Amino acid sequence: MDDVGKLLIEHYQKTYELTFKLWQQRNHTFLILLGVIGAATLLTFRVPQAEPLLVDIVAKLVGITDSGRIAELRAGFPFGLIQSIVLIVVFYLVVNLNHRASYVLRNYRYLAGLEQEIRSRLNLHRTSVAFSRESTFYWSDRKRSRVWGAVKWVYIGMLGLVLFAFLGGRLFEDLWARNFVLGTVDLAIAIPTLIFYYDYARTSIVQDTATAIVGEWTPVKD
Repeated sequence: MDDVGKLLIEHYQKTYELTFKLWQQRNHTFLILLGVIGAATLLTFRVPQAEPLLVDIVAKLVGITDSGRIAELRAGFPFGLIQSIVLIVVFYLVVNLNHRASYVLRNYRYLAGLEQEIRSRLNLHRTSVAFSRESTFYWSDRKRSRVWGAVKWVYIGMLGLVLFAFLGGRLFEDLWARNFVLGTVDLAIAIPTLIFYYDYARTSIVQDTATAIVGEWTPVKD
């Protein structure tokens, strides 16, 4: 194997390690996003004990122990403003999730191309499985479970349900309270949040396929 082949293999390994870290970050961001939306939805729909629990957490963080002051804090706590701040956090997490998911899929496509270059450099036979892990081996119909393809749909649907419930609840509450200023702010944040969610869903559906990942480089069937 020549020096170019060694450099390609080294570059392939470093790229795979980077992609794996991004994959972990994407999954971590997804879980945090679900948790934040879930907690925010409880506040939006005023689930019993959700608001008092939030006040108790804030009181503990700032060191308030007097029961009278805690009662005053509960009576005047700006729950609407807090929920709008949470909405900004949700927007940030959706943007971050979309970026990580897109980057991971682009990297897997890049790895598939690198595998073909390495296989060509090493003159490997087409039946060899070496350097085909992220391309033909992964996407082979005989080796890939049909259930794997449904995972992305579950993630997209799960996130979509809680996200639409939260955003819809926020806007409905603003209109019900006739708080049009806060409603306008929430709407201004909700629209780009949905746009980035749509892009995340579209990218996950369109780009996470055999045609998108390896179709350009080599036949999917082996």
